[in-house]
Amino acid sequence: MKKFMQTHKVYLTPLSPIHIGCGEDFEPTNYIIEQDLLYYFEPSKLNINSQSDNFRELFSLASKGDYEGVKKFFIKNKNLILDSYISNYQALIPAEFKNEWENKSIIQNRLEIERNAYLPHPFHQPYIPSSGVKGAIATAVLDYEHNKNAHIEREKTHNHLLEKHIGLFKDSDFRFIKFSDFIPTNKNVLSQVFYAVNFEKFEDDLGGLPVRRECIIDRQYRSFSSDLTFTQDRNYNFVYLKDTIIDRLNKYYISTFKKEMEMLIARKLVSKQWFEEILELLNGNNIALIRLGKNGSDSKVYQDKSIVRIKTKKEHKRKQKPIFATLSESTTIWLAKENNKSKEKVAFGWALLEFDTTSENKLLLDWCNKKTKPIFNRNEFLSLQKQKQNEIKAMQEKERVEAEAKRLAEQKAKEEKQALLNSLSDNQRLVEAKLAEWEKQEKKQFTVSPIFAEAKKLLEEAQQWNKEERHYLYEKIDPTKPNEGLQKYVDGLSGFSNLKAKSAVEFKKLRNKLVAE
Repeated sequence: MKKFMQTHKVYLTPLSPIHIGCGEDFEPTNYIIEQDLLYYFEPSKLNINSQSDNFRELFSLASKGDYEGVKKFFIKNKNLILDSYISNYQALIPAEFKNEWENKSIIQNRLEIERNAYLPHPFHQPYIPSSGVKGAIATAVLDYEHNKNAHIEREKTHNHLLEKHIGLFKDSDFRFIKFSDFIPTNKNVLSQVFYAVNFEKFEDDLGGLPVRRECIIDRQYRSFSSDLTFTQDRNYNFVYLKDTIIDRLNKYYISTFKKEMEMLIARKLVSKQWFEEILELLNGNNIALIRLGKNGSDSKVYQDKSIVRIKTKKEHKRKQKPIFATLSESTTIWLAKENNKSKEKVAFGWALLEFDTTSENKLLLDWCNKKTKPIFNRNEFLSLQKQKQNEIKAMQEKERVEAEAKRLAEQKAKEEKQALLNSLSDNQRLVEAKLAEWEKQEKKQFTVSPIFAEAKKLLEEAQQWNKEERHYLYEKIDPTKPNEGLQKYVDGLSGFSNLKAKSAVEFKKLRNKLVAE
């Protein structure tokens, strides 16, 4: 029985840094750098006490729009992020970038980093969307079909091919190709911040000002995988097959790769050895070269330059509108540098696809292992981060339970105190009110204490109270008990019974009269 669909396992190995944008940037106020890692975080998740100096400082800086100040705040308070483990995404960085982040101004030296497409929680890893791969295949297929129909009028050929292959989904031939996203094959697939420098193709230059892009690190062996499925049309025929796609990809991208490398080698911008090593990797079955992501227009257009129209900036003087020219190819190219001061450069976006592999590709594996890669065990890091986050949550829960118990205890004490007050007479409530006032006042020697004088006056007034009220006051302002009674509010009352001072003697007499029958 003929299968109505065919599914193939596809592995992807980055041959050079790959950047696939996601419309987001790492802003210098949303990341910190510690050692060789960038820690991205959401400021809204910061756990800062609203009464703390840190909170007031950060709030003030943010309110004024002082982004440089916010950046410097996080530089000196990295532990707010590191200790709380709120960073859910990490990327490797070149050593010199930490110095730039710490010492260069946001305004003078833009510190935004173009972020790569990423998988959200709980993965927090870069990935390659299927749409990008399918678009790269479409370019190769269109170029092949165009060359096959080259005798037809160019414009008509182009429009017809667009409709047939990548037009409306319900009508296009590409609806019979289904790619899943290329997902990391392990938790240690890494990304790194690279410097992207723009060079002239046909003139000697030192390159423009660098921008920074997070890229999937090259030479990570079979670091991504996807499922490729072909389905039949209404006549039960396969419009595309695996071998067709491999052929179209190699015809287009190997040719494009060779032309670009010849130019770059002539300009002494890339290594001839790297170029030759890549060509050697392509000598195998079920292998295809592809180019992905942000890498320049020449690998996204027909190879027939007679119909290519690329709009390029011809001239741009300050305070004047730029002048554009329409050319058959771009005049500049972006190259990746791991270190801004390094002379080594490589083109963006090249990758190797392997279809239905049944064994290791030793040639590719050995080539990948030649490069020393940064060491960052994301699996261990995420496990440790999860453990720390659980510890923080447990501590926060303990603090919450303790705070709630304290609140309930205080509420109970308050209710009991109120119940006690409700059961007291007016004079007894007056005593409680005085004790509450004295609690807030400064503790002084009894000879100069306003509290002692006020207590003595209260004793004089209490002589007219009823027996129960007099006994109540007698106990409450007992001056003989250490750290209790009146000694809580007045100093110098130790050994009160033996004190000879006139005020102390008078106090003793008045207090004793309260309980005299």
